Amino acid sequence: MAYVIGCLMAGLSFLLNKVLIQYIGIKAVISYSPLVEEITKTLCSYYLAADILVTHVVFGILEAAYDWYCDQLGRGLSAALFSVVGHTVFGASTLLILHMSGSVVLAILVASCIHLVWNVTMIRLSS
Repeated sequence: MAYVIGCLMAGLSFLLNKVLIQYIGIKAVISYSPLVEEITKTLCSYYLAADILVTHVVFGILEAAYDWYCDQLGRGLSAALFSVVGHTVFGASTLLILHMSGSVVLAILVASCIHLVWNVTMIRLSS
């Protein structure tokens, strides 16, 4: 189930991020996108009793494939690796906070903050 959710949420997040970037601009990557991605991945997994970590890793693998495919700056491999590592970290942090607090909302908020910091860091390092 987690594999299917990861694939579906990657597609949904791709579409939502595309709309956000169209209307808000690139700033969406460091504002709304982390929250949108963490909500979609985690809530679907949580409510369907699927493995949250596997969902995040599958999502990261699909994002990695997209990053590698769309590479125009010669950074595709490193971007792909960072996508997998990042989404694995987001999933692990979600699980940790969920188990510590019992609150899926708190887990999503913490993972979203980590995701936001990650995105800002990656953008600064790639500039």
